[in-house]
Amino acid sequence: MPNQSRYRVPIPPHLPKKLSIDCWIWNWIVAATPGEPYEDLERCILGMKARGFNAVRLETGLNWAFTLDGRPRGPVEFKPLITGCGWNFSSCNAKGGGRHDVLARVLHLFDLANKHDVWVIPTSWEYQDSTAWFVADPSIRAEIYAIPEERRFMHLAEQHDRLLRILKDRGLTHRIAYLEIHNEPEFSAFPKGAESRRLHQEAISLLRTRHPELLISGDFASHDYSLVPDNVQVFDQHVYAGSAWYFQELFGRTFRDPNFNPDRPRDLESLRAVLRDDDLLSWKDFLPRAGSIKEEWKGFFWLYENLDNAKWDRWVAESFARWKDRIWHEAKTRFAEDAHEAGRRRLPQVWDEGGFFFPPRLSRFELSPAGLSLLDLCADLAIAHGYWGFMPGTYCGPEHLLWDENPEWLRRTNERFQTGRTCEPAGADDV
Repeated sequence: MPNQSRYRVPIPPHLPKKLSIDCWIWNWIVAATPGEPYEDLERCILGMKARGFNAVRLETGLNWAFTLDGRPRGPVEFKPLITGCGWNFSSCNAKGGGRHDVLARVLHLFDLANKHDVWVIPTSWEYQDSTAWFVADPSIRAEIYAIPEERRFMHLAEQHDRLLRILKDRGLTHRIAYLEIHNEPEFSAFPKGAESRRLHQEAISLLRTRHPELLISGDFASHDYSLVPDNVQVFDQHVYAGSAWYFQELFGRTFRDPNFNPDRPRDLESLRAVLRDDDLLSWKDFLPRAGSIKEEWKGFFWLYENLDNAKWDRWVAESFARWKDRIWHEAKTRFAEDAHEAGRRRLPQVWDEGGFFFPPRLSRFELSPAGLSLLDLCADLAIAHGYWGFMPGTYCGPEHLLWDENPEWLRRTNERFQTGRTCEPAGADDV
């Protein structure tokens, strides 16, 4: 067990000494029709254990499981992110057409977690992406978004409470490692700044009062510590060390380039270098399909739909050699600052999301020695700074290439995090 004497609240003794975290995000609900990665949940959990994971972080679909007044909602239909698209979207490639009783599915997951001795990290992306992107019924989407922003933290806490009471009746709450009210609220549809922190803190207080045996976390990615409520029991900041590389270089030289002409994308040399040679899905035809996508996301979903991944990987590898030192500096700086703040607050710390940024689903760069070297570095940093929980990259679940093509790297990385064994990361020369 981590050094308990430095924590304000001890980690319950039934929880693992170290959490090796897999991320199933929302796909375990929305990509669960026959032939999709999450059709068989037990197979997924067994595959997770075989790769060295002992915990899974996922969307619990609170408003999909319950109506706003707390009644079980029953079956809900799910749609694809963008009609006719998605083959190259990481964690967003659900076929659509699935109809699931989400509450029943969540309870089944907890039964399997109990059977196979793994832990669950419940969270929500409902006011960031998942409801708008995947719930097929517009009336349900409207109902969920009709909750006023200032009410959303508390509403989600109440929905978590409803689920927790059912789990408690079934003797399953001990399978929760820790609980997040919502993923990255600073980048979601909540109030901002000090008001967000106040409302978030009140919602955490409700859950801590009603369920004092559980650890309640706040979940952030901005590294603005003024947003973190004082009453969180786990310190959690996501580290996307390659985000500047993506936005300034990879996106900055393609669809974010000032000279990008959506009607003539091949006029831009960098786009000619990565787009596939056959007919493209035009920007004009793409936009009507992408109505539920936030404006800032539309460009790279269009780009990924039209990529030649082999061309992209060659271009990215060349660019990475120039950016590696900056990416490494970002990772080292963020881990050190986050560890200092966690120590000041006397909280266990977790890294349950991060890496480069948001890769194309079938890009192979992050499976290369150069790509894996950043995740090796992050594991080393998590070990060096005494993290309680670590996820070896966000895109490592059953729907991703890494899961099928390098399970040994996942198993080895999880094993060395749990045993505290650092390694020298592979270098960029190994691309």
